[in-house]
Amino acid sequence: PGIDPKDIEITMEEGVLTIRGERSIEEETQEGQYHRIERARGTFYRRFSLPDTADPERIEAHGKNGVLEIVIPKLEKVQPRKIEVRAEE
Repeated sequence: PGIDPKDIEITMEEGVLTIRGERSIEEETQEGQYHRIERARGTFYRRFSLPDTADPERIEAHGKNGVLEIVIPKLEKVQPRKIEVRAEE
């Protein structure tokens, strides 16, 4: 949580979904006469091997309120096609 969608890059290559990003956290505290501001930055990197049933063409990613949601639909099952056999004379 707390990551801006513009700081995230998602790629899909050869069945592997890769998520890279950078987070920047700023915390401000004021207690009595003390005023403190802390800033932290860091990068992250995650890779996920997707199953053969995943449909890479329909993957979607959404960022809302600092939370990233990635939707990976399954491939639609291909229905068998009946092939007519014609008699030749």
